[in-house]
Amino acid sequence: MIALLLIAIALIAALSGPVTPSADAADSKGPKTLLGSIFGSSGRQDGHEEEERLDPDRPHFPEATTTVGKGRVILESGYTFTEKRSSFSSQTYPEALLRVGMFAEWFEFRIGQNFLRQEQTVAGTTTRESGAQDLYLGVKLALIEQDGYVPQIALIPQMTVPTGSKGVTAGRVLPGVNVDFSWEIVKDLFDVELLIATNSVADGNLESHVEVATGLTAAVALTRKLQAFVEWDAFYPVGSGGADTGTRHYAVGGLIYFFTKNLAVDVRAGVGLNRQANDVIAGTGFAVRY
Repeated sequence: MIALLLIAIALIAALSGPVTPSADAADSKGPKTLLGSIFGSSGRQDGHEEEERLDPDRPHFPEATTTVGKGRVILESGYTFTEKRSSFSSQTYPEALLRVGMFAEWFEFRIGQNFLRQEQTVAGTTTRESGAQDLYLGVKLALIEQDGYVPQIALIPQMTVPTGSKGVTAGRVLPGVNVDFSWEIVKDLFDVELLIATNSVADGNLESHVEVATGLTAAVALTRKLQAFVEWDAFYPVGSGGADTGTRHYAVGGLIYFFTKNLAVDVRAGVGLNRQANDVIAGTGFAVRY
């Protein structure tokens, strides 16, 4: 209920009109990246410069390499359905992620909450689980901006803490780190994104293992407001703990429509590319900035 209330408030704020920082606020902005701050790059914006539209983490598997900006907030939310033949299906919602710009332009605090409902059949026995998943906490650091072939890079140290419902919680803190890269190949037309992630994931019986994940996305602007993307995602368990799940590969595509500079909605669908992967994945969601 709290998540739904936050979503409603954010939608009202977005639909009431774009948030435009004052000239004083824009002039007070510091460097956009951590290395720019360390090495003295000003990174300051003209107070009359037009504000860029929001850059959501969803629905691409690689997250955005930009932060929300000091004093700004982005709320992202969505729904995902997955299925593997007749043996497994799951639904996740509201996939709420609150991104808060704090301290500097390059620093972002992140907190997320999600709910899971899944059904699994093994040897003719069907089990059902549902409830709140573990709370997600993290920060995003915008490290550098793109310079020629050198990509824009963001670092996301993160973890989940065992706050979830019985049967859903991992029962322990699961740390990890994501590194995101992006290249603007053709300005305002074609982008490439890459994710390399190393995270601890639960594997049942309150045990966990390390999993390396990669995502490669190509995004094309079909119009000024409509973006299409395709991506290849892969998950590689490390150690014996992930033997049951194995390596999984997915092909995913989708659309993002930017209603305003502060509100975007998305749809996506994908298929598993090998036996270990789920057969189908589909979802929808939105991102709003205020």
